[in-house]
Amino acid sequence: MRFSRFRLRSTFHCTAMFTTIWLSGCGNSCFVGFFNNGNSGVIVSAGNPSPTCSLSQANGTMSAMALKSPVCESCTVDARVEHVFVTLRSIQLRPRASDDTNSSDWIELAPHLANEPRQVDLMGNSMSVILVESVIVPAGSYSEVRLQFFAGSPMSTEELLAENACGEARWNCIVMADQHVEPLRLPGDAPELLIPFHSTEGDLLVVLPNARMNLRLNLKPHQGSHFSGTEGWTRQTMLVGNVTVERQWSIEAENSTPD
Repeated sequence: MRFSRFRLRSTFHCTAMFTTIWLSGCGNSCFVGFFNNGNSGVIVSAGNPSPTCSLSQANGTMSAMALKSPVCESCTVDARVEHVFVTLRSIQLRPRASDDTNSSDWIELAPHLANEPRQVDLMGNSMSVILVESVIVPAGSYSEVRLQFFAGSPMSTEELLAENACGEARWNCIVMADQHVEPLRLPGDAPELLIPFHSTEGDLLVVLPNARMNLRLNLKPHQGSHFSGTEGWTRQTMLVGNVTVERQWSIEAENSTPD
């Protein structure tokens, strides 16, 4: 089989480019290869200390909000939910490459909630509750959201008791129209809720460089069955939810205006 000189030269250039990329960062040298329309080259920089060769991390920005559900005015008093209170202590994104729910690779969107949990009411006719605004998020693919809830502790309960609308029903609860208060359960043993991404675009949230996005959390109470060793099967109110993504113009697109 006969190869043209151009094809052989192109093959060599491609091989050299990938080789230099594979070798980049070794020792005190920095290798950068490029290939464009048949032209290629290699830039070699050496020094002590080693030169900085790595590309900066591309990022987007993200806000998160909790949607509110309207109160059912046509429901009877004993069946009408007036308030749904949840106390958040963490909002996290799970990178696609992470398969372990206990991995440290989760991206935290609201680190301030760890020391100052926030209790919000998910019912009402007002606008959505803004939880975090314009948080920097690394560009990439994410598979689900994890909401972690405050469950109380002997030390922190006394400090936050004045702000707890649930009273003796702990920190996550529903309040009926007749002022009856019930605890709000979560699906698992841990005080958290995992919400996978599902959209017409697929089962992943893709954050592009310079993108601006809104996470719209829709959390609602749901009547379900719960099994315990002492009480057996009982009907309890559990928290369920889904998430939608609202994409905005990129930061670059907003800053670039036509002359």
